[in-house]
Amino acid sequence: MTKLILVLLPVMLLQHRISANATETSAQPPNTQSRPSQQPSITVQELAKRQAPALVGTGEEAKKNALAFIDWAGASTKSQDEIVRKMVAGARENPDIIMAFCDEAFAKQDVDHSRALVALSLIGEARSQAGMECMVKFARQPLPEKGTVVEGEIIERTNLAMLQAKAIDGLAYLRNEKADQFVVEAAAKNPSRIVRAEAIAAYLWNHNYDAKSREILKSVIRKDEVIFLDRLVKQADEPKESFNRKLAVYLKTHPEIMPPGPEKAEPQPKETVGRPPKF
Repeated sequence: MTKLILVLLPVMLLQHRISANATETSAQPPNTQSRPSQQPSITVQELAKRQAPALVGTGEEAKKNALAFIDWAGASTKSQDEIVRKMVAGARENPDIIMAFCDEAFAKQDVDHSRALVALSLIGEARSQAGMECMVKFARQPLPEKGTVVEGEIIERTNLAMLQAKAIDGLAYLRNEKADQFVVEAAAKNPSRIVRAEAIAAYLWNHNYDAKSREILKSVIRKDEVIFLDRLVKQADEPKESFNRKLAVYLKTHPEIMPPGPEKAEPQPKETVGRPPKF
C-alpha cells in the first residue's frame, strides 16, 4: 500500500502543477505583423510640403502637366488652396491645359468619380471660355436610366448628377449672361433634383442672394422646390449664434419640414403570468 502511494504521488503532484499553471497563465495580446500606419497629422504635413507641378506648355506637354496637376491638387491641403487658385488662374488663357482638364473629366466620370470631380473643380476655378463650353457639354449629358439599383436609386445616375452639379457650380462662378442663362435653365428643367437644387444654390450665392435673383429663379423653378430659395448656408467664419437665429427663422417659415412630435403610446394591458405548464 505504501509503495502504491509513492508511485502515484509524482502523478498527483504533476496534475497539481498543471492546474496551477493553467490558472496563472494570462491571455497574450493579439500579435500582428503589420506596421502601424502613419499619423494623419504627419501625412498632412508631408502633403503640404509637396511642390505643385508647373501648369504650362502646349500639346502633349500641356496634357502631361495638367494630369500631374490634377494628381497634386487632388491631394493638396487646405493651406494650399490659394496656390491652386493662383496657378489655375495663370493657366486660364491656355486652352490646351483647360482641354486636358476637360478630357480627363469625361474620361474618368465612370471609373474615378473623385478625379473627375477634381478636374471639373479646376475647370470652374479657371473661369475661361473653353472651360464654359466644356462644362455646358458635361452638364448636358443624358443621365443613365439603367444601372446598379440600390434602395430604388440608380447609382450611376446619381454619380453623374453629382458631377453635373459641380459643372453647374463652375458655370455659375463665371457670372456672365450666357452661363447664368444655362444655370437658370438647369434649375428649372434638369431631370435630376440634385442638379436643380445645386443650380439654385450656386446662382443665388454668385448673385449675393439679392432679391432680383430670387425672383428670376422663383418664376421658373418647380413649386415644390421654392423652399430651396430659402436654404440656409453657413459661412466659414459665421458664429453659431448667428446661424442658429437664421435657422430658427427658417424653421418658422417652413414648419412643414419639422418632423411630427412624439405621440403618447396607448396603455397596454398587463400580461398575466400564470403558472408554468406541467410536463
